[in-house]
Amino acid sequence: MKKIRICLEVQRLGEDEYGVPCPNVVCVTLGDEDAEELTGAEYEKFLQQIKIEDVLRLTLLDKYYTPADCRLITPDEYDRQCEE
Repeated sequence: MKKIRICLEVQRLGEDEYGVPCPNVVCVTLGDEDAEELTGAEYEKFLQQIKIEDVLRLTLLDKYYTPADCRLITPDEYDRQCEE
C-alpha cells in the first residue's frame, strides 16, 4: 500500500512569539511509512473524497475547531510550512 499524507491547516491552532493565535498545520500519514507516497493525479483524486470533518475527528480536534477553521493542503505545502 502506498503512503498517503492528509494535511490540514487549522486557524488559531498555533501561537506566534507574542502569544497571538495563528494558523498551524497537522498531517496524518496512512499506510506504510516506508512505501512510495501517493502523488499527482492519484493524490488529487483521493483528496476529493476527504472531508475536513473526518480529519478533525481523526486528529481529535473536532471538539475545538470546525471545518470553517480549516483547509486541506498538499504534503508539499505542509513540508514548506514546517520548514519556516
